[in-house]
Amino acid sequence: MTSEPKFDDLYSPSYVQRQLEKFRNRHNNHWKAHLELAASLANRFAPPPPARMLDLGCSIGTFALEFALKGYETVGLDMDEKSLDQGERLARELGVEPSWISSDAAEFSLDAPVDFVVCFDLLEHLFDDQIKGMLRCVYNSLRPGGVFLFHTFPTRYDHVFYRNNVFSLPLIPFRGLPPSVFARLTRAYSVLIDLLYLSRRGKTWMSIIRDTVHPNPLSKERVSVFCEEAGLNVELLEMGLDSVNPLRPGQGDVAKRHFSHQPVAMRSVWGVARRPKN
Repeated sequence: MTSEPKFDDLYSPSYVQRQLEKFRNRHNNHWKAHLELAASLANRFAPPPPARMLDLGCSIGTFALEFALKGYETVGLDMDEKSLDQGERLARELGVEPSWISSDAAEFSLDAPVDFVVCFDLLEHLFDDQIKGMLRCVYNSLRPGGVFLFHTFPTRYDHVFYRNNVFSLPLIPFRGLPPSVFARLTRAYSVLIDLLYLSRRGKTWMSIIRDTVHPNPLSKERVSVFCEEAGLNVELLEMGLDSVNPLRPGQGDVAKRHFSHQPVAMRSVWGVARRPKN
């Protein structure tokens, strides 16, 4: 059982450097699928350029920069000033001019509304109360009819299916169950895994990851509830196994072979939620 990266890793100089390297190679690494997904959602649900967009939790501004290159007016928001400084340098290199805001994603306001918000790979870094605060800010920042485009990874039972190939083996005989029944079985089985963690480390899985970079893996259902509680109407909600976040070699071999048809075994959730026009 390997340890999870700590939350402070998100704000280290080495993290910013890794993000820069990923950006420069973004059309050849796993960010390619993220950028393609964001562009696809924007093309389907958001106004065309020069619409105004917010890259929420932008780090070095990958989406703010990419959408600026497409002609959008963009804003990048993040609480890490080191990352925003790097984003500004990249913007000068690329010849685009996003606006940059240093703020907590759970407590922010904009000087002017946006047509859409792109929020990729942020929700899983926040606890429930922070997600609720963030979505209230999103609602207030969107023009009426504006859209919230999101992706989150990993999902609630990622440790059951993808942490190693052993944990999911006992579920193979039940792979043919209806999705709702299999999901309930997975929840019950995860309790047994927690007993294993308790015996070895004195903590449940959710307690172990509380101080890591992914302290709150979500489910499709919980994302939907959070959006609806904030007043946003969910228009699209989809899941994927490795189409957006590719598996490492050997990772999840059992899950991909036996559980690729079970929604509870999916690793990513993405979708669109809209602020009502009235």
